[in-house]
Amino acid sequence: MKRSGKNQGKRPLPAPPIQAAPAAGPSAPAWAWVLGTWFGSGLSPIAPGTAGTAASLPLAFALGALLPAWGAWSPWCLMASIVLFFPAVAAATQVERALGRHDPGAVVVDETLGTLLTMAFLPASAYHQWTSYAIAFFLFRVLDVWKPGLIWASQGLPEGWGIVVDDALAGLLGGALLGLFWWLELR
Repeated sequence: MKRSGKNQGKRPLPAPPIQAAPAAGPSAPAWAWVLGTWFGSGLSPIAPGTAGTAASLPLAFALGALLPAWGAWSPWCLMASIVLFFPAVAAATQVERALGRHDPGAVVVDETLGTLLTMAFLPASAYHQWTSYAIAFFLFRVLDVWKPGLIWASQGLPEGWGIVVDDALAGLLGGALLGLFWWLELR
């Protein structure tokens, strides 16, 4: 019997490894893995921070475009950020301890918080334009990677605080810049 194909006469190639969510141990309960990895988006083998930011955009859309505005402003991304802050710190701390390293790539709840804050000061009409999501995405990613001034220094905070606070500050700066630009542009 003749075999055909490029791998003829050679050993079969091994299957690529499947990256699964780490088992939740006593120091990292399931809720911490789910929240900390933002529903698994942080387990992306390529650019988990970018994947986490992208996975946050549907939440920003739901909060900004689907919930009622207060006059010309939609406060829901800001409110969600406030509600998410302390659980994000707790989840980041739990996952960091379980993985044994500071600011592991799998923790992307901080990207979610930063994305929501970047969009927190937009007028309600901006949530119905895809360009606002694209600009917020890229602006937050640039600030998150660049980490100017105090944002860089805040990474030195212990455990989940250092993971979350730098992205919250980057999101606040991004939100102030984007909000100012958008409001001035509308005048």
